[in-house]
Amino acid sequence: MKSKSVTDNEAVNTSVDNQSKYDSIQKSAPLVPLWKTWGLRVFFAGMVFVLGSNQLNYILEGASQWTPWRGLGHSMLFALAVFAIGGLFRPLAFLPIMLYEIVWKALWLVVVALPPWLAGEEIPSIVSVKGSTIGICLIMIVIPWKYVWWRYFTQPIEPWRRKKQVGNDND
Repeated sequence: MKSKSVTDNEAVNTSVDNQSKYDSIQKSAPLVPLWKTWGLRVFFAGMVFVLGSNQLNYILEGASQWTPWRGLGHSMLFALAVFAIGGLFRPLAFLPIMLYEIVWKALWLVVVALPPWLAGEEIPSIVSVKGSTIGICLIMIVIPWKYVWWRYFTQPIEPWRRKKQVGNDND
């Protein structure tokens, strides 16, 4: 009986140690200005209402007429709008969606829109070039880059596998 209580105490001590590590990590997080979190919420709201309603209309109007790649694009954009709902409530937790938004739009601008523009040809009208450029610039202003660096590059990575616990009969 005594060994069981020692094991239970070790488990409690381990969870207390993990909680204190978590608390110290959270306390060292860089402060994010309130205007940046509200700015992110505005962009998430835009994604939910503008992007979501546009993509939903496209999907409801006639997905049967699309090429597979066009269907993929509309489906992914609608899914992005659905996930953006979480960003309205937890903008810092859903930052990867905004980072993804920057990357895909910048890539589209450079790879798809820039070559025809440089050649003097018509740019594909799938995405607004001016809107995308302005949107990327404004999103980059409201993203708390110090927080991004702290959260995704300075924090320890999650373990690849769990350590075996000695003396745990609950398995």
